[in-house]
Amino acid sequence: MSPFRYQFTKQELADELGVSIETINRRKAWAQEHYKPWRRVFLYKGPIDIREWQKMIAAYSEYQYKAHEDPHLRILEGGH
Repeated sequence: MSPFRYQFTKQELADELGVSIETINRRKAWAQEHYKPWRRVFLYKGPIDIREWQKMIAAYSEYQYKAHEDPHLRILEGGH
């Protein structure tokens, strides 16, 4: 990967990450529901901004962690 590339097509990103295009489409669907600046990641006419993708994946990981967190821990910390 060139250090000067900041955008990939879906196919290039899938090849780089070793995932399928369906996985990228699922991340896009998740981002549209849960990640407010999703349009910074999935740019108009198809390219995907790599830096913004990394930020979105960090938010996705945090979301997944909280979704699978032990509910007793949330109660003890005062959150619902």
